[in-house]
Amino acid sequence: MDLIVADVGGTNTRVARACHDAGGWALHDAQRYPSREYPDLASILERWRSEQSSVDRFSGAGLAVAGPVRQGRARVTNLAWPPLETTHLSERLGVPVTLLNDFAAIGSSLDALQPEDYEILQTAPQDPAGLRLVAGAGTGLGTCLVGPPGAATIYPGEGGHARFSPCGTEESALADFVSRETGYCTREHLLSGRGIARIGHFELERRPDPDLQQALATADPAAAIAQLAHAEHPAAKAVIDRFVSVYAGQLADMALTALPTGGVFLAGGIAPRWIETFREPRFRSAFRNRPPMTHLLEQLPVALIMHPEPGLLGAAVCASRSVKP
Repeated sequence: MDLIVADVGGTNTRVARACHDAGGWALHDAQRYPSREYPDLASILERWRSEQSSVDRFSGAGLAVAGPVRQGRARVTNLAWPPLETTHLSERLGVPVTLLNDFAAIGSSLDALQPEDYEILQTAPQDPAGLRLVAGAGTGLGTCLVGPPGAATIYPGEGGHARFSPCGTEESALADFVSRETGYCTREHLLSGRGIARIGHFELERRPDPDLQQALATADPAAAIAQLAHAEHPAAKAVIDRFVSVYAGQLADMALTALPTGGVFLAGGIAPRWIETFREPRFRSAFRNRPPMTHLLEQLPVALIMHPEPGLLGAAVCASRSVKP
């Protein structure tokens, strides 16, 4: 069985061919396209199929989209494309199409991932019958709840657009700083690529630094700040440390709502690149800092997904369920 799979984001769209055998799922012919350079998703898929695909016939397509999906329709949250519709895409591609939220796709990938695809951040017993929470920062902040392993039920959400809940005076000052720009402060305003830049401007206002100012003036401030931090630049390290602490605290808030005893899983494009910082005690301390429920948070296993394309993998899993054998 060969499937077209895509992970559609506001910045990039990743497309590949997925196939399944006795060893599990494998991805081939992967290609990345700048989303904003194309008028719609079908144009990207048609280009990939003509230029990259090594096979001619497909059984179906699984398309993971960064935005809510309802009754076969979706709109990419951070992209000015027309709405996506399964019927239209099926006609353009000539195969059945499964459209799903991008974090529903990542949630669907959990049971297909291998042990080496995870980095453990907090060790605790995993409840085989417990809910699982997936959250990840990239262009935006995605969230999803996943049922127990097996034929797991997926509960996609939009928790990234919930209001940011500050912990302490420093985070309150950060929330006020962002609110002056946007009128309010959501989790995604901080936990995203643009959020890293906002934290950088917050740090710069408190502690002027020419190197940090120069990094913030680049086309990709998050990458420039990360490069500075890798060189042990104090102001850049302060930005990343604050980002990690905020990330951990918001994960804790989401975890207390659902009590995902099956595990908390970080995804998205940012955390895997900063794995050493997430391994540090700062992350675990901020995650547990929700008294009087610290003991509950200490009992939740937390892992970082290191698989390079969990969205594509989960899109394949979902699409395969709707393809006739």
